[in-house]
Amino acid sequence: MITNGISSVGELCCILWFTLRQLPYVFRTWGLVLKQMVAIGVSSMPLLFVTSIFTGMVATVQASFQFRGLVADKWVGTAACKMVLIELGPLLTALVLAGRVGSALAAEIASMREKEELDAHEVLGLDPYRFLAMPRFVAFMTMVPCLTVISNCLALIGGWIVAVLVLDISSYTFYTGMQYLFNPMDLFGGAIKSFVFGVIIFLIGWLHGINAAPGARGVGLATKDAVVSCCLMILILDLATDAILFQ
Repeated sequence: MITNGISSVGELCCILWFTLRQLPYVFRTWGLVLKQMVAIGVSSMPLLFVTSIFTGMVATVQASFQFRGLVADKWVGTAACKMVLIELGPLLTALVLAGRVGSALAAEIASMREKEELDAHEVLGLDPYRFLAMPRFVAFMTMVPCLTVISNCLALIGGWIVAVLVLDISSYTFYTGMQYLFNPMDLFGGAIKSFVFGVIIFLIGWLHGINAAPGARGVGLATKDAVVSCCLMILILDLATDAILFQ
């Protein structure tokens, strides 16, 4: 198990290096990058909208329940804003994208490997890392932070809706609480975490795709392993980034 873990880390580093080497060609393949950005970002918006709204609602309800009778109502907005910007927004967005686009990446690459399309690219002189990996890598790096910002906004809107309609907290009180104790590092830290999550989703999805076993069963297992590995690594990296950024 330890040997396999070290081998996987080495493969991830190699994939990252081979992909970074192709970044100078990003402007020559902007069409492929744009296509992947649409597939990753725009297509994920309906699911992200529902997830984010209810995340903000749950955070606000829980903050109100914990603070009831102890502190002023404005602290509900403070707690909801802190929870969403630092933790819930980046983390849940990454987990949702890992399940949706991370699994799709692993399945797509595994299918291409099964059909020998990756070998065909090399025979035709088309570097798979330039025309397949790099556009997806750039799309993940850019769209996951963008989706996280949108998710944060939607979550706070959901929290405001619950605060006003259910908890009988005025808009002014909730908005004032959001501003109280706000630190720009909360926003920047969440953006940095989402950037890291985007990179790791791509790397793990690509790794399991190119290492998939033959046949339909191999594609299915690669997809499952990609989702499980992505979720596990996101949680581990979330702890690591919190320890580094918010000490």
